[in-house]
Amino acid sequence: MTPPLARHDAEGTQRRRVFATLVLALAASAAAAPASANPLPLQSDADRAAFLAEVRAYRDASRVRWVIAAPDRADALAELARVEAQLPPSERDLASRITAQVLDAADATGTVRAWMQPQFSASGAANACSWQVWVTDPAFPSPSTEPVSTPLSPNDRLPVGPAATFRVGHAGLLQSRLYAFGETHAGAIRDLATAPEVNVPVSTEPGGETLVLATSREATPFLESLKSALADSEGKRLDLGVKYALRDKMAGKSRGIGANIQAIPQSMIADSVSQVAVNTPARDETAAGKLVETCSYVLIPTQ
Repeated sequence: MTPPLARHDAEGTQRRRVFATLVLALAASAAAAPASANPLPLQSDADRAAFLAEVRAYRDASRVRWVIAAPDRADALAELARVEAQLPPSERDLASRITAQVLDAADATGTVRAWMQPQFSASGAANACSWQVWVTDPAFPSPSTEPVSTPLSPNDRLPVGPAATFRVGHAGLLQSRLYAFGETHAGAIRDLATAPEVNVPVSTEPGGETLVLATSREATPFLESLKSALADSEGKRLDLGVKYALRDKMAGKSRGIGANIQAIPQSMIADSVSQVAVNTPARDETAAGKLVETCSYVLIPTQ
C-alpha cells in the first residue's frame, strides 16, 4: 500500500523520497472509503431519464464510463437501445460512453441496472501528464458495496459529493521539482504535498476546487514562493490573497489553466505562456532543463 504524498523540498534526497510516496494505490483508496451508492435501476422511462441525467452530469470527466447490465446480453443490448433512443441528436456522442454487460450468474436479483465504470487507460497527447489524480466518491453509482474510484485526465471537471476524496501521484523524472496545490477561490490554497491524509477530502465550497500540479526541471520562483507561504500550514488551506491566485498567475484570467503547458520558469508569472504538447521535443538541452509541465483538474460540488 502506498503511503500518502510526503513532504518534499529542494534537496535531491527529499525529492526522491517524494517520488517513492507518490505512486498511486487504487486498492487502498477503495478500502479506506465509506460504502458506495447503489447501482441505478433501469425499469422505466423515468429510470432511464434519471440515468441519462447522471451521464450528462459527468460528460466533462473524460474517463468516466457507464455500464448497463442485464441477466443476458440480449436484454442488456435492448436496454441500451432504449436509453440511446432518449438521447437527442445533439447528445448522441454520450452513447459511446455506455456499454452493455451481462450480470454475474450468481446475481440474486437479476434486475436491469446501471453504474459508473471508469476508463483506466488514457490515450492521446491530450491526456499526457506525469501526474495522476484519482477520485473516490461514495455517491458514484456502483455495482456493489465497494465505492468507485475514477482517474482524471488534465482539464477534466468532475462533479463530487461531500464525502469525496482524492489521491495524487507522480510518475515523472526523479530529479524534478514537484508542486501540488488545491485552490478554491482566488488565493485560497493548500499545499497537497504536506497534507497528512492518504485520501485528501475534497473541498465542499460552492465553487469547487482546482488542483494545480506542476513538475519542473529547476526551481520555479512563483511556485517556490507559494510553497514558502504555506510551509507551516500542514496541508490546511490558507487565504493568501489574490497575488497568489494560481489560475491568474499560471495561465491568465481569460483562459484558465490549460493542460500540458510548458514555459520557462520566469515566464510563469507573465501574461502569456507557450502551450505545447508535453512530449514535443525541446530545441536544445538547455531549454529542456527549464521546462515546466502544469496539469489542472477541477472538482465541482454535485448539484
